[in-house]
Amino acid sequence: MVSAMDLPLDAAPHERYVFKPSFGSSHYWALGALSADRVAGKRVLDIGAGGGGMGQRLRAFSPSALAAIEVDPQAAAALRGTYDEVAPSLDAYSGRSFDVVLLLDVLEHMADPFEFLHRLPSVLAPGARVLISVPNVAHWSVRFPLFFLGRFEYRSRGLLDRTHLQFFSRRRFRALCEALPGCGVLAMGASIEPVELILPAWATRNPLFGALSRVRAAVAHALPGLMGYQHLAELRFAGS
Repeated sequence: MVSAMDLPLDAAPHERYVFKPSFGSSHYWALGALSADRVAGKRVLDIGAGGGGMGQRLRAFSPSALAAIEVDPQAAAALRGTYDEVAPSLDAYSGRSFDVVLLLDVLEHMADPFEFLHRLPSVLAPGARVLISVPNVAHWSVRFPLFFLGRFEYRSRGLLDRTHLQFFSRRRFRALCEALPGCGVLAMGASIEPVELILPAWATRNPLFGALSRVRAAVAHALPGLMGYQHLAELRFAGS
């Protein structure tokens, strides 16, 4: 059996980008921010839904509508059993509005994420919440090899995923959030490395690993520019 970490580069997004609900991950953070009372009866748009793991969890919170944007046809076909509607672009939802919008691990794949965010308010309802996560290019695992060894090498996934078109430091991420018209930043955070994807189950399913994960999360929160694996932000749309 091929693991998610070993899949080839040409695998579809729903196969390559797996759901990561473990403590300290971007998906764990997003689910914590979107408790049942913030989703029940709300209209949710998941942009770059990947494998649909977030949609499956949010479905249990009883949203009034659960839609997705996915440009890959193969991935979109796999998502149609989870979402009410799957479209290839934001234009497909013109004239409609959503109360919750997810942009998890997707903006780094866009040629111009700033331009995309300028168009996003067209589908935001007043008071809408927008959750964003992007990889941190200044994470120690990128910074140290570059500084000491002069290496900045692309990989099949992770922070230097070959399909990433954009890179974000903490400062550029804040500028990205501020580029969303009519929105204010409610909170910013940082995720930790998803080591659960590469370690055996026996190494992660024990109290010691849980305690270490909480220490790692605290350090990432204190030093997000160096120790944060991903930058996280929750925004609220007041209106344009």
